[in-house]
Amino acid sequence: MIIGIDGLDNELLIKFEKELPNFRKLREESPYTKLTSVFPPDSPTAWTSIYTGKTPAEHGIVYFKDPFSESRYGDYMSKDISGKTFWDVAGKKGKKTCVLFPHLGYPVWPVNGIMIGRTTEVDIKKFDIQTWPKEISTKYDLSGLKPMTSYPVNIGDIIDPTKEVILNEVELAVQICQDFNWDIYFFYSSSLDNIQHLFWMYNDKEDPFYVEGNPYEDVILDFYKFYDENVIGRFLELIDSDTVLIILSDHGHAMRPVKVVNINEILRKKGFLRTEGGKRSIKNSFIDKTKKSLLSIIDQHRSIGKMASTFLRIFPKGLSIYTKMTPINKESIAYLSDPSGGIKAYSYAGIKINKEIIDDSSYETQRDKIIKILLSIKDPENDDDLVEWAKRREELYNGKYINKYPDVVFKLKDGWGVGTEINEKIFSWSRSHKLHSGNHRGETPVLIVYNKKIKFDLKKNLELMDIYPLIFSFLEME
Repeated sequence: MIIGIDGLDNELLIKFEKELPNFRKLREESPYTKLTSVFPPDSPTAWTSIYTGKTPAEHGIVYFKDPFSESRYGDYMSKDISGKTFWDVAGKKGKKTCVLFPHLGYPVWPVNGIMIGRTTEVDIKKFDIQTWPKEISTKYDLSGLKPMTSYPVNIGDIIDPTKEVILNEVELAVQICQDFNWDIYFFYSSSLDNIQHLFWMYNDKEDPFYVEGNPYEDVILDFYKFYDENVIGRFLELIDSDTVLIILSDHGHAMRPVKVVNINEILRKKGFLRTEGGKRSIKNSFIDKTKKSLLSIIDQHRSIGKMASTFLRIFPKGLSIYTKMTPINKESIAYLSDPSGGIKAYSYAGIKINKEIIDDSSYETQRDKIIKILLSIKDPENDDDLVEWAKRREELYNGKYINKYPDVVFKLKDGWGVGTEINEKIFSWSRSHKLHSGNHRGETPVLIVYNKKIKFDLKKNLELMDIYPLIFSFLEME
């Protein structure tokens, strides 16, 4: 039995452990293992690595956005993973599988058992739910399973409905678990990730927008307690001594950076990036200022953010158009490329080199120069190194999809995000922090392995790709 909880954070489990009796019991009886997410630690990329046992460069579900590449929201990716997941491979070997709500598992596909898939990004997708086989939808109540919006107009309005969705998920999951004779059972819940994104600044005293005594101060703790009792507790009641229970997450969670370093401006100052001149420069300057103002307005007013998400649902190419409105000249040697299109100020990103204007002989030299520049950036407050690491993409992973990564990839130290502004100060502030103040953390996902009879001996350090062979090692124990 595998319980996947998106965004479940190991450090928060430790922080809250006195109030989480079920998590505490399982952690005490599970071998200690430090699990590390993939780069970038985004849910589609990370869950696909869990499902397939492959790195992002091998499975290809990884997306960086820049002004000269297509940027879309709301794509379905089941066509890329169907038939390749641990439940598909196990099913082909005769194992009965039960897979409920897997991230990316829509539309559903034939499995040796049961699969229920749904759309999750309900702000930018029309909600739908599917089952394999189809008759499952007539045997069970599938109502009340629509995930909550990521852009509520009134943030407090999302709390109770989110709990109701979780309870509905678990109720259906328990019924199917009891009715179906399974070898592999996988249940996925996305709600905790959304709650942490929305409520982080109300919980974290280090967040500059935290206000002591605010009405949402304990919302994240409350949801960890809710999962402990109503998810973990319920499933613990179902398993017997022959069942291996795995609880895991794709990444941890932390504060989204408030401070940003404008990498494109550094590239401009170093001669790698050029901006448009003449009339085009005036036009692009106006567009750039409009984009900055729009992002700031969305950050301050959730109703505007809701309108923007609705626009993306109707017009999914809107993000690409937004990203492509840029003062960067196409003759630039290098420019920033990141998973959010410069909107969310992640701490992780990459730099794309324009191979159309440099010859092959200078490519490696350019990469060396850019890495050296990144590693030389200093924190303006204490003169410490600002970049945690920077490397060639091939030093990160190997695989046929490695070209989906920018030529140089890097991660800033905690507390700093990647900014995109040009002809502005190098160090500035995020324009989107309040909208989603929580951020994915690659260093603190959760892995708990539990059995009532067996004490497992696992490696002290594992990556998401190690989950796949781990599952099959347990199946071989039967």
